[in-house]
Amino acid sequence: MKFKKSVTPVFLFLLLGAGLLTFFVILSGARETGVLKDFYWFEADTSGFNSAPNRTRWYNYQWCGVSNGALNSCSSTKPATPFSPRDNFGSSGAMPKSFLDNRNTYYYLSRVAWAMLLIGIFYLVCAIVPMIVSIFMATVVGSFMAVLSLWLATFFITLAACLYTGCYVKARNAFHDGNRAARLGPKNFGFIWTSVALLLACSIWMTIAMTLFGVEKYQRQRHLHNRRSRLFGHQDSGTSSYSYDKSAISDEPHGTQDYTPKRVFRLWRPHGEAAATANAPVEANVVASDYDAER
Repeated sequence: MKFKKSVTPVFLFLLLGAGLLTFFVILSGARETGVLKDFYWFEADTSGFNSAPNRTRWYNYQWCGVSNGALNSCSSTKPATPFSPRDNFGSSGAMPKSFLDNRNTYYYLSRVAWAMLLIGIFYLVCAIVPMIVSIFMATVVGSFMAVLSLWLATFFITLAACLYTGCYVKARNAFHDGNRAARLGPKNFGFIWTSVALLLACSIWMTIAMTLFGVEKYQRQRHLHNRRSRLFGHQDSGTSSYSYDKSAISDEPHGTQDYTPKRVFRLWRPHGEAAATANAPVEANVVASDYDAER
């Protein structure tokens, strides 16, 4: 299908874009300088939380104080750093009550979201190879693997986006209730939800493409089966009107066979021969009489 082959590369480009955006989200906090320092999940006023900075940003691998756009007083770097002010800075009377009473909610939402994000990026990478192959050589197995990987990637990355959003929106509301400034990281949330939209579009298209390919292949096989049936049926009807004298086949050595003409008796006559016999019955009787006289 020309339409399918022309549209699939467009969705492959969108899939690569979703993968790039997701990688940027995963790399959030990998460096304290450069572009990656602006990819954070949450920023809030943490003044008075024991030894916490006045303003703190939370990343995937650490939390850091921020002053005039520069990072300082960063925590030790480790993967899946949980978001939990109570665990990050210790309990404090100045801390909003929600972080003290619902510590597990924030802690596990951020940790599980990180795990779902890693699983999602794995399936996203697994979907790229069969999708590239489907452009040049469409197969049922390749299309099925692409669709399965895409839907799994969409599910896990969407789940991660929902968990991150729920965790940090709840935290923002808790800070606002305590008359403290707080905001979500625009780049991280913009990138992850854009990835969800792109993955959903790619998953829907590949599902449609696989369905169309399966229908086309079924119709092609059915048409080929019908052609073979008509071809072999015509040959069988053509050869059934012929007969041969099996008694003429002999196992005697060459030169010793008896070449005396033998009378052949047929159980039926071909259509043309039967018509000729019906039109000239007298000639047939004369020929038979002459043959008996010669014997």
